[in-house]
Amino acid sequence: MHEELVRENAHTVVRPRGGDASDKTEALVEYILQFGKYKGKSFRWLLENDVRYVIYLVKNQQKEGAAGVFMAEGHSKDSLQSFVSYALSFKEIRSLLTYESQKPVAAAASEDEQLVGFGSCATNTWREIWDSRDDGYAAFIRKKSCVPGTKMHKLQEYLQKKHQLLSGMNHPSHTSTEAMVMDEDEELERAMLSISPSKQSTQTFSSCLCPCCSQPSTQHHRGHHSVVDIP
Repeated sequence: MHEELVRENAHTVVRPRGGDASDKTEALVEYILQFGKYKGKSFRWLLENDVRYVIYLVKNQQKEGAAGVFMAEGHSKDSLQSFVSYALSFKEIRSLLTYESQKPVAAAASEDEQLVGFGSCATNTWREIWDSRDDGYAAFIRKKSCVPGTKMHKLQEYLQKKHQLLSGMNHPSHTSTEAMVMDEDEELERAMLSISPSKQSTQTFSSCLCPCCSQPSTQHHRGHHSVVDIP
């Protein structure tokens, strides 16, 4: 919905109840969200029902503004900027933002234990997102255009790394296989070289004996040794 239409719709709600439609703040109360999971709800409804999401939206929009990159476009972008302006007009929201910025961040035991911190999966860990990748959410995040430094971008980097490791495990390189075969060949060669000439002649001679003969004759012995080339 176009911004002008959103404004007109808000005015039709404000006027009948005796409100001042020219008061921008009062009109914004009745603006309808054009983005996100609460699309179709009023600004006031969101502020009263999900403050955590409000704080996320404001902080994320501020980061995007600082980076000069905006993910939302068109009507969604206009609606988001109007909502952030509306939310920041409340002292309580500004106080919460100040508190959030000063709150020490507890270090996670590992990357796996980091919390997503945004959207419907805010309370899930990065590992949980990876482990449940069959639902398509991990693939969605990996392909998303993200602002560097944001929570989504950090999660994306983690998922990309996990994906690359998994791909490497499923497709071992041909070079590695060749190296293993070469190592086996070298071991066999060393084992053969460790056998002394006397052992070689004895073992070869023994293997040629007739099974029915317990002792080789001197003539047979000599004949056999003439076949073996002893250095």
